[in-house]
Amino acid sequence: MSVIMGPKKKSSVWQFFNKIDDKKTKCKLCQKEIKSAGNTTNLIGHIRNVHKAAYLEIQPKQTTFNAVTTTDEISNPLDLDTKVTPYNKMDDGVLQFQPVPSCSGSQRSGAPLPKTVNETIDSDLDENVTPLKRQRTIQAAFKDISSYSESGAKTRKLNNCLLFMICKDHQSFSIVENEGFKTLMKTVAPQYKLPSRTTLRRWLDDKYEVISETIKKMLSSIEDITLTTDIWSDTLNMKSFLGITAHFGIDIELYSVTLGVYELDERHTSDYLSEILLKVCQDWKIDQENVTAVVTDNAANIVKAIELAFGRRKHIPCFAHTLNLVAEGTMICIEWRNIVSKVKSIVTWFKQSCIASDELRKATAAATESSAGAAEVKLIQSVDTRWNSTYYMLQRFLELRSVINDILFRHPRAPAMLSASEISTVSSVIMVLRPLEAATKEISGDKYCTSSKIIPLVRCMLSKITSAVIEDPVAKEVQKLAINEINKRMGSIEHVNALAIASILDPRFKRMHFNDPIACSNAVTKIKDLMKKNLHSNEEPESDSDKSDKNEEAFSLWTDHHKLVHRNWKINKSEDVLSDELSVYLRTPVGRLKENPLEIWRDYKIQFPKLYKIAFKYLTIVGTSVPSERLLSQAGLVMTEQRNRLKGKRLSKLLFLHSIDKKYWNM
Repeated sequence: MSVIMGPKKKSSVWQFFNKIDDKKTKCKLCQKEIKSAGNTTNLIGHIRNVHKAAYLEIQPKQTTFNAVTTTDEISNPLDLDTKVTPYNKMDDGVLQFQPVPSCSGSQRSGAPLPKTVNETIDSDLDENVTPLKRQRTIQAAFKDISSYSESGAKTRKLNNCLLFMICKDHQSFSIVENEGFKTLMKTVAPQYKLPSRTTLRRWLDDKYEVISETIKKMLSSIEDITLTTDIWSDTLNMKSFLGITAHFGIDIELYSVTLGVYELDERHTSDYLSEILLKVCQDWKIDQENVTAVVTDNAANIVKAIELAFGRRKHIPCFAHTLNLVAEGTMICIEWRNIVSKVKSIVTWFKQSCIASDELRKATAAATESSAGAAEVKLIQSVDTRWNSTYYMLQRFLELRSVINDILFRHPRAPAMLSASEISTVSSVIMVLRPLEAATKEISGDKYCTSSKIIPLVRCMLSKITSAVIEDPVAKEVQKLAINEINKRMGSIEHVNALAIASILDPRFKRMHFNDPIACSNAVTKIKDLMKKNLHSNEEPESDSDKSDKNEEAFSLWTDHHKLVHRNWKINKSEDVLSDELSVYLRTPVGRLKENPLEIWRDYKIQFPKLYKIAFKYLTIVGTSVPSERLLSQAGLVMTEQRNRLKGKRLSKLLFLHSIDKKYWNM
């Protein structure tokens, strides 16, 4: 067979091969035919694996983990001037790697002998050696491709993350058609195929069904649930929705679940609203008897609806809403209302004038830059539907009054600045409004106990406002109005059984903040009645052996007497136990304000087992309807001009999935 001599190649590996044809070569050392498709990958692999000594000649300064390739002399990275003979030929023809150290430099000075070249190279690999890149296997490549198939692992994960982003970030389904998003996904995952809007809607419905079933199963096992509700009107489509949230406790943690927003297509009568509430409880498998309280504002129709659906005394007025009504009641003072109107007109002028806003921004820029990470200082406009917005507007106005005065002076058409006496009035009224704002923030949480704080907050707030030393006559009038409004709207707050019981059973407060001893006594009596009710419901019926030990006589005139004595003894014994448990609890030291009352009761559970269940029931009640207010604010973010055709049912599903913790998405 004639051998075709190919042209001289650039790669040094060709010195060991002869080219037979376009696809085959023959090794000069072992006469084995090797396939070659225009590159030297197979040739180098053959030399490296079979003829290692030859491989060292064509790879003079490379090292690998499996086979050491080096020159005839390797410089020691430790600067020991070591001379190395890479291979010694043995009698059987096998080449053995053997380093031969020299006796120069530090060797003669008594320094230890260097490591073998393998150890030296391994120790210095990160600095001096770049490992050879390995090509991916065919199996790994096909596995990666298959993971992006319609049912592949990576596709399922990306689909889940995409749906999670749409629900959590209030994104529209049309985001998958946006050019920027498509470019991003093409760069991040080129093999991923974006779903259509229709597919996303179907996934949303499927995800809602799966997660909602899990939540329904959880709610069906909860014994004490608080609902909050409020009505929201969508001005974009002129529709009304009833927002409902559920709140409950597990061990020492409080949890909140958005049940959704339900479109109202009839007049908002109490009968219609009660039907909606009952239907929601039925759909979410919430037993009516397990609804401890429903918190909402004082609208007559919703209060009546709660009574029709769940019975009397289940409604608790929203404390934060009541505080807002107190602040509005101070506007009865005409002089104060005029001052607030002047401040509001100044803020409105700044909002409408770009020139004035730029001047204000430049004037406050220096102070902002001096504070690391400080946000830009802007004026705040009061909004009637925003709680404490008047307080925030006045507070910011006082902070920037000198800058505002300079800008207003330079603009002839600007509204008049407040006089010195009016600014003094604002500063004094701020002292009256600050306790209202602090109480609103304190009561607006849903991750800690709030129902037990309402009575203590009312007393502390009233004490702060009453004790404030105010000289300004207008501010004094506002102070008097605020006190009157608090007494009128919250004077009987101690007689609300749910709030009074929660306060007494909170180890941080107990009976300390009660002004009315009758209200406190009634709450303690109510707690005893609940303990008796729970005790009797847990008692087993009397057996025949309890009636008498022995029936020695066939007939006895005193049989009924013995029964009455036995029953009276059991009642007195149980009352003593209950009275002792409650009295011992009330004598225990008061807990610290920062402690979690549910955590304290977990420690008390063994000592006060009958009180524990009652305490857990009332401490897990939320004190305001803020969660439903926030829900409706979220609904406003979803129902935008871009999504004005969104149906009520899908809006409810989006809001539910938005409120769900991330851990439920991987179910």
